[in-house]
Amino acid sequence: MKPGFIGIDIATQSARALLVDENADTLATASADLAQVIRGPDGAVTQDPQSWVLAVTSMLSEIQSKAKSLGVKPISLVISATSGTFTLVNESGTAVIPAAMYNDSRAANPVDRAIFIAASEKLSGRLHLVHTPEFVIAALLGKNPKDIATDWSHALKTGVDLDTKTYSPEILERAQSKNISLPTIVSPGTKLGAIGELNIYAGMTDGCTAQISAGGADVGSAVTTLGTTMVIKLVTDKNVTGPGFYSHLLPAKNWLVGGASNLGGISFKNFTANIKEWDHRADAHGPASFVTYPLDSKGERFPISNKELARFESAAAQSEVDQYRAILEGIAFAERLSYELLSKYGAPLTGELRTAGGGAKSPTWCKIRATVLNRAVIAQKNSGSDLGAALIAIAATTNPINISAGISAIKLPDGEIYLPVANEIEALSQSYKLFSDILLP
Repeated sequence: MKPGFIGIDIATQSARALLVDENADTLATASADLAQVIRGPDGAVTQDPQSWVLAVTSMLSEIQSKAKSLGVKPISLVISATSGTFTLVNESGTAVIPAAMYNDSRAANPVDRAIFIAASEKLSGRLHLVHTPEFVIAALLGKNPKDIATDWSHALKTGVDLDTKTYSPEILERAQSKNISLPTIVSPGTKLGAIGELNIYAGMTDGCTAQISAGGADVGSAVTTLGTTMVIKLVTDKNVTGPGFYSHLLPAKNWLVGGASNLGGISFKNFTANIKEWDHRADAHGPASFVTYPLDSKGERFPISNKELARFESAAAQSEVDQYRAILEGIAFAERLSYELLSKYGAPLTGELRTAGGGAKSPTWCKIRATVLNRAVIAQKNSGSDLGAALIAIAATTNPINISAGISAIKLPDGEIYLPVANEIEALSQSYKLFSDILLP
């Protein structure tokens, strides 16, 4: 039987699994819904962590069944999830709170959030903070989540210092003072356990795996992932940080600098019933008559770090299609502002700009973004965080000494190239100026 490699992405509303061969060609897929995300008046954004386990267990069963029928033996698995999402478990490994999602605003970082939640819920005894992958991998292996290591990517927001590969002393002391332990840190690609002949390796967050899947590996190149939210990652040769953004370390010498916006597919959720028709109408409509920062709820992370930021519109929409078009443009304006901010802090976009996620499948949106950015946008046909996780799974098996080199050795297919729409450049440039003037008075 030929070997297969599994990548799993645990997103916000659903999870996806992908089985590929050593060339990253897709052999089988599976998907599953997750529990509803619950928003609270205090800024809480939570989800039942058991739904992650149920989804992954279901998908693995489906993938393994398909693999058997194809004469494929899965030999490695990597899980990718949202950055900063965690739950708290007790000494026996039982989750004692709903998972706090990446955009939960009850505190500024996961450790302070955990402390706040533990105090609010009057939890006692030793508690253990575990991110999504540790919780799920523990269930797959039949182990206690507190005994599963985390990779330095999923733990970055929890307080890992990437220069020392340990938690910052301040974060560690703060957690320990409240009787909360943090998981052991390992490099992406480290073996965490096995289910029979299926080895499980540490991965990276969804933004990083989306970047990897889109082929953005050269310094100066970038990937914008358009899913429920927008995640931006740019490759640089140094650790760059600033307001609302930070750098992940690839398992080599390069860094992925960027951040995640609360804008994205969630911004036009009222139009998703017939999205292709809305795209067609928005394309024919041309530039919107107004500008908007189309937040679904209060608070933004990047390119503006402001918990109080609210949706704004410079004028009333003239029609539904005008509204839809303005939302697409607003997200593109935020994307442009993001790259301008990264450049200001020393990480310029000098190479290719690739795009991944569901938004990459929209030619209309890709053309709008290319026009706003005034540069070519390359949409990957088969990109996604599940594929990026699968690429790490391949590299962890074929080149465990140098995961980054192992990923780079896999030849990915070329993407669709979208160029700026010449007769819309000036209008969208003027709209971007208005957008910036309102957002940055």
